[in-house]
Amino acid sequence: MSDPTPSQRAEYMIRQLENFIRDKRSEQGLSFKTWQAMAHAELTNAFAEHERRLLQTRQDRLGRRVLLVCSAAIVSIGFWGAVLLVDRQYGLLAAALTVGAGITLAFILAELGTRQLIKQYRTHAREKLFEHIREFDDQLKQLEKKMWLKLKKTKEEAEKMNLVVD
Repeated sequence: MSDPTPSQRAEYMIRQLENFIRDKRSEQGLSFKTWQAMAHAELTNAFAEHERRLLQTRQDRLGRRVLLVCSAAIVSIGFWGAVLLVDRQYGLLAAALTVGAGITLAFILAELGTRQLIKQYRTHAREKLFEHIREFDDQLKQLEKKMWLKLKKTKEEAEKMNLVVD
């Protein structure tokens, strides 16, 4: 699976920090929602910049490789086509090399198409996975809220029982 998007990475880190803050609560300081929004924006920007640099490096490397192979194939086709026009003696060899160069070009184009399909599949799978994580996180928050309400109710009932006994 491919790496998560910058926004998804930021959400994950915020969840980790949220757990840390809940464990270390204090009376003073920045409101949690404000802090969360600021942290999300900063982390998203940092991750986006990092991914932009990685993507640019990968695209440059792939582009150079494709350009080199395509130019070599086209030059081969042109050279052996010219040889075939000048002298028919090398006709079979020229035809075989020209077909080989054409097949190489076809494979390069197929690889680029396959890369695009794989990228789309990985992006879709990653988005599904993060949606499941979000849903699970929401369920946990709801359960936590119910637990606190139940605890509060239990404490109130315990206090009523203590008042009745006394």
